[in-house]
Amino acid sequence: MRKWNFVGGRVLKTGIAVLITVFICQHFNLPTIFAVITAIVTIEPTAHDSIKKGIIRFPASTIGSAYAMTFTYLLDHSPLSYALSAMFTIVTCQKLRLEAGTLVATITAVAMIPVTDDHYLYAFFTRLMTTSVGIIVSTFVNFFLIPPNYSKTVSKQIHTLFMEVADLLDHRLQEWLGDHSKQKATLRAFERLTEDLKKTYTLMNYQQQDWKYHKHTKEEMRTFHYNQKKLTILQQIHYHLGNLLYAPVDRHEWSNEERILIQQTIESIATILKDHCHSISTEHYALIEKLDSHFWTYKHDLSNVKPAKYHHHFHPKCVVLFELLSIHDMIEELKPICSKSRNVTM
Repeated sequence: MRKWNFVGGRVLKTGIAVLITVFICQHFNLPTIFAVITAIVTIEPTAHDSIKKGIIRFPASTIGSAYAMTFTYLLDHSPLSYALSAMFTIVTCQKLRLEAGTLVATITAVAMIPVTDDHYLYAFFTRLMTTSVGIIVSTFVNFFLIPPNYSKTVSKQIHTLFMEVADLLDHRLQEWLGDHSKQKATLRAFERLTEDLKKTYTLMNYQQQDWKYHKHTKEEMRTFHYNQKKLTILQQIHYHLGNLLYAPVDRHEWSNEERILIQQTIESIATILKDHCHSISTEHYALIEKLDSHFWTYKHDLSNVKPAKYHHHFHPKCVVLFELLSIHDMIEELKPICSKSRNVTM
C-alpha cells in the first residue's frame, strides 16, 4: 500500500484504531458509537500529539458527559438540553484550557442526549468508559503502529520549493520584459509558496516531536539538521523574493545593458535553484560582480542628489539589485550545506 500510495499512514491507523475499539466494546458489551467517534477524532499526525492531546481529551469528555446528563435530567430531551450542553461544555473547556478536547467533549455531550432515557449516572459512567476506550486505543495505535517518518517527504518538498522559487523569478522576469498577463497568477503562486513553506515547517516539527518516542539513526538526525538549514535559507529567499515581486519597477528606467544583465542574472539564479546540487558556475559569479558594481554605482549617484522633498531612501532600481544580490548570498550559503548533505546520504 505504501508502494501504490493506496492509503496514507494516518488513514490506515484510523481504520485499525476503529477496528480494535469496536472489538473491545463488543467484548465488554459497551456501546460502540461514542468510542468509535472518539477514536476517529483523536488520531494525530505524531505520537507526541496523540499522548499530549489524549491527556487533555479525557477530562474534557468527562465534562461534556456530565453536562449532557445534568441537562437531560433537568430538561429532558428538549432542544434547550442540546444547546446548553454544547455551550457549557465549550465554555468550561476554554476556561480550563482544555481546547484540544473541546471538539470531542462537545460531540460526546450532544450525542449522549438522544440515547439516554433514564439511569443518568449509569449512562454517564458508561459513556465515560467508551470514550476512554477510544482515546486509549487511538493513542496506542498512533504510538506503536507505523511511526511517521517525514524525512523523505520533507526532502522532496524542499526541492519542490526551490523549483517554485525559480519559477516565480522567471515569471517576474517576464513581467519586467513587458508580459503582464501572468501578474495575478504570479502573486497567487507566491501565496501558495508561502503556504507550502509553512506546511514543510510543520512536517519538520512533527518529525522532531516524534523522535522523543521513537529511535532514530545518526544519519536521519544529520539529514534532518541539513533540511532544517535549507528551510532557513528558503525562508530568507522567500522574504527577498516577496520584495522583488512587489517592487514597483518601470522597465523603461533601465538601460538596455542593465535589462540584459538582470535577465541573465535571474535566469542563472533560477538554473542554480532548480539544480539538486545548487552548483554555481564561474559565469554566474561574473554576472554577480557586474550586478554588484551597478548597485554601488547607482547607490552612490543617488546619494549625491539632494531631493526637494521627502523621498524613499531606496529607489526601486536599488531594491531590485539589492534583492538579487541577497538571493545570491543565500545561494552561496546553500552550496556547502548541499555538499555535506550529499555525503550523508551516500
